[in-house]
Amino acid sequence: MNFRVTARTILHLGSELISSDGVAFYELIKNSLDARSPEIRVDIVVRLPFDTYDLILREMGERRDPPDHAGARPRSWRDLRQLALEHIDDGAIEADHLRDELEAATTREQFVAAVRAANRIDVDDDGDGMSARTLRDVYLTIGTSYRARERLETGDDRRVILGEKGLGRLSAMRLGDGMEVITGTEGSGHWTVLEIDWNAFAKAADDDLHSIALRPATGAEKDRSVKGTLIRITALTAPWSHAKLEDLAKDTFARLIDPFASETLPLKLAFNGVSVSVPPFANFLLEQAHGVFTADYEVPQRGDPRLSGRMNYRLRNRRRTFAFQGAEVAEMAGEVSREQLKRIGPFSLEVHWFNRRLLTKLEGIGTLAQVRRMLAEWAGGVALYRDGYRVNPYAGPKDDWLDLDRDAFSTSGFKLNRGQIVGRARISKARNPYLMDQTNREGLTDSPEKAAFVRLLSATMEFFRGFLVEIDQELSRANRVGPRDALDRFRAEDARIEDILPELVEALSETSGGVQLSKQVKESLGSLRDAAAQVEAAAAAQEEERGRVMHLASIGLMIEVLAHELFRATSGGLKTIATARASRNPDSTGTSLRVLEAQLKTLQKRLKVLDPLSTNARQTKEEFDLVDWVKEIVESYASQNGRNRIVFRTTVVPRGSTRRIRAVKGMFVQIIENLLSNSVHWIIQQDKYDNGPRGDRTAGDTIGTVTVRIEPNDNRISVIDDGPGIPEDRREQVFQPFFTTKRQKEGRGLGLYIAREIAEYHGGTLTLGDADDDGMINTVTLELGGSDD
Repeated sequence: MNFRVTARTILHLGSELISSDGVAFYELIKNSLDARSPEIRVDIVVRLPFDTYDLILREMGERRDPPDHAGARPRSWRDLRQLALEHIDDGAIEADHLRDELEAATTREQFVAAVRAANRIDVDDDGDGMSARTLRDVYLTIGTSYRARERLETGDDRRVILGEKGLGRLSAMRLGDGMEVITGTEGSGHWTVLEIDWNAFAKAADDDLHSIALRPATGAEKDRSVKGTLIRITALTAPWSHAKLEDLAKDTFARLIDPFASETLPLKLAFNGVSVSVPPFANFLLEQAHGVFTADYEVPQRGDPRLSGRMNYRLRNRRRTFAFQGAEVAEMAGEVSREQLKRIGPFSLEVHWFNRRLLTKLEGIGTLAQVRRMLAEWAGGVALYRDGYRVNPYAGPKDDWLDLDRDAFSTSGFKLNRGQIVGRARISKARNPYLMDQTNREGLTDSPEKAAFVRLLSATMEFFRGFLVEIDQELSRANRVGPRDALDRFRAEDARIEDILPELVEALSETSGGVQLSKQVKESLGSLRDAAAQVEAAAAAQEEERGRVMHLASIGLMIEVLAHELFRATSGGLKTIATARASRNPDSTGTSLRVLEAQLKTLQKRLKVLDPLSTNARQTKEEFDLVDWVKEIVESYASQNGRNRIVFRTTVVPRGSTRRIRAVKGMFVQIIENLLSNSVHWIIQQDKYDNGPRGDRTAGDTIGTVTVRIEPNDNRISVIDDGPGIPEDRREQVFQPFFTTKRQKEGRGLGLYIAREIAEYHGGTLTLGDADDDGMINTVTLELGGSDD
């Protein structure tokens, strides 16, 4: 038994699947490009106003919807012919020819044929053309991969095939109910003609698809050297005008081909014989971009996938390169495995960013308003191009597939929103086989590879945005005068005034009213000194507030983890109690109580370690043993993370050494737990990258080790892990606020920044250790400095 396909299925695959006129045209144009046509001509002919045209076809039963006469007697075809003759647009191309056809019609069938063809769309090319056999065996076979097979047979791997599913021919029914294919190959002496009435499939409805016979016929003679295909669409289903075709040329056809590339689309448009131009890309706009960002994703045969790029903030004259690989890239893509990363395939990204407020008029190009209007026409986000041709609808007017506007709204200056950027991502069919078009041509088919691809693009755009924000904030801080600097400058000037004041008073005393003026000068100087004292007090308060803010920020980073830990501990306790209540076995109850006791002890230990973070204790120095306290912190953290199968070790060098210090205990909790959290995160990500998010492992296997090395005699604590490590070229960058390579919206980029701030606030330093032979760093060191005063 086989599937039975009904006639109406063809309608579902055509007019009901293709969502817009632009997509329908794109499919027809792709067929011509696949046929290697050097030029494609689209001519739209409209000789009857659509209202009249549609009314006549409906009354003649030529539409899929039944006519609605609302109780009135239907008009005869002769009455409708008179209506058509009265409404012919005499200014339209071939208007006289239509009038002659209508007047010459002697039967209903002849009249209907003339009306259906009164308005038409021609897609004409000079490509390879088709023989009668190809029409029968290939064109009328839905879902064929004929062009792809042809490329394989010829061995031309460089040939780009745009049609993937063999469904493009059905898109014609989106534009009209009738289609005529006139085609011929080089060497043949006749054209071959195939006529299709899509309404026949609607009328057949549930009948078997084979009930509708379609047979190519031999057409007129032709020169044997001529080849090509004409797709003529009639019984148009929507109104067309010169303005509508212009909009389609600007919004759709202009973007069918990669605008940054040198190639142009070989497309000629006309409406009633009047040419409609496809606007070329305004390349000069790219020279005015205030920021240019590029990225390349590479998938080598050996080694880890790599994402690298260049950022040029032209407006600020700042440049930076970046490179991520392996587990870092997997994290950005959404915790995927190495194999999933490789299946994405290589791609590139290029983005030009414009600060619209800083645009200027361009000599020989246009005024400021014109420049902004041109930018608005081409901006819209990151468009996707496969083999140089666009994948719809990404970066369309209503499509924000990378969430650029939502993310930009949360940043200073609304940076990198869609209205500010002209961008493209490039893939290819050969190198990105897992990124496939949906059947309806509305974007890529949902798959793990597509999801990871989109996340990588989004994370890269977020990285670009962070660079812009960071540079702007850096320059803002550089131009800002701090209270301490202002006080130093005031004191220097105050000293100078103090030196010249006696001479000034003496000089003023010799003038009329000089005594009073000298008194006013002294009073003003005293007022300035009082103001300086207030500024100094405010600066001291600000410094104290900075400490409080750092503390609260660090607590904020830890609170989510802590809440999860407390929830897990209390949930486990409640389950243990419930088990004990339900059990009638005293031995089982005793076991449950012992489990509960262990859970509560673990929770108690955790709370004991976190107690120094309380408001009263956070800045209180006390005397304690450095080694014992660090061991407690590590043990507490390890007890809550044992389920991750990571080994935590604490080593003391020299062995058995101790050191009593006087310091703020909470400082160690904040810094060390931040470092442990980072180590755990990246060990887990490396494991997921190597084995997949749900990789098979033997129970009890460990996935990594974190070692806390305490050197009491040197006031030094180091956290060392066997995760992927930090590249040498990011030694200082990782301490910058908001820098992160964690998955988009999960990493805040504040942990190391706050940890270093806390260390420096307490007189210590936080630095990275030496890199290994591969240029990766796996050690973070805390130097206590003057913590033991």
